[in-house]
Amino acid sequence: MSKYSQQVLQLLYHSQPDYISGQKIAEQLDISRTAVKKVIDQLKAQGCDIESVNHKGHILKALPNQWYPGIVAEMTATSDLFDFCEVYDTIDSTQLAAKKSLVGNDQHFFVLSDEQTQGRGRFKRYWSSIKGQGLWMSLVLRPKVPFSMISKFNLFIALGIRDAIQNFTIDPVKIKWPNDIYIEQGKVCGFLTEMVANHDGIEAIICGIGINMTQQQDDFSDNIKHRATSIQLHNTDDINRYHLLQTLLHNIEYRYRQFLTLPFSDIRDEYKNASNIWNRTLTFTESDQQFEGQAVDIDEEGYLIVQDNDGKTHQLISADIEF
Repeated sequence: MSKYSQQVLQLLYHSQPDYISGQKIAEQLDISRTAVKKVIDQLKAQGCDIESVNHKGHILKALPNQWYPGIVAEMTATSDLFDFCEVYDTIDSTQLAAKKSLVGNDQHFFVLSDEQTQGRGRFKRYWSSIKGQGLWMSLVLRPKVPFSMISKFNLFIALGIRDAIQNFTIDPVKIKWPNDIYIEQGKVCGFLTEMVANHDGIEAIICGIGINMTQQQDDFSDNIKHRATSIQLHNTDDINRYHLLQTLLHNIEYRYRQFLTLPFSDIRDEYKNASNIWNRTLTFTESDQQFEGQAVDIDEEGYLIVQDNDGKTHQLISADIEF
């Protein structure tokens, strides 16, 4: 890829829905029009849908199914929350990269990759992160809040992720407390929250998010295909990954502001209505204790209230739930 490809893409993206002339691109990048044409031709060869018209210029119609750092940076520049982003073609884990990059700065940022080779979910479970088929990212946020509030972070963020995905399907999107998002009976997203703290308090929250975007049922391995799904399986249109990312960032920013300013009780009913754990027998695992029962409520502090099959009441702040 030409060293000017990202800058040209940014200019094309920023100019949408208008054309931008090759001369204007050349002037802004201080290169020749011949160099601009060469870059445009390369981008077209890579799958970018760019329309070029004499005396009008160039217009970006659509991007191929991959992340371009220049476009993601352009989106990040309009964010009220995130200061910068890191974009990779492939990486071991966005969560590990985020942990490395948070050292030495106090900024909010996210790490995004087209593929993860060592993606992990809760309890260090393997998370399939196939190239081009999902949105694999980690957010680094710097809330100045007491330790006691961290348990509620997942509840607000889950609503943000759920709201974003709902924009891309007519089928109901639900939350399985505390860290999974479902479309109908299939898991479409999982997220993992880790905290970095010192003796003075919380240094950062790192939230890893994995969203299945374009998989067909046969793309899932045999051991998960019966309980996994993707947005594409519930949408007749092609999924625009950049639209999904932008929608996700917007909804996360909104819910993060709520987390910082509102008690959970203000969104409690909304969260309960968005949940899929009611009126069914579930298996709960907390530490080394496992039992069956039913979730009966979420209290105003965000604790899940469960009644087991023996009639005993449990108050859970984090647990693994199986349908």
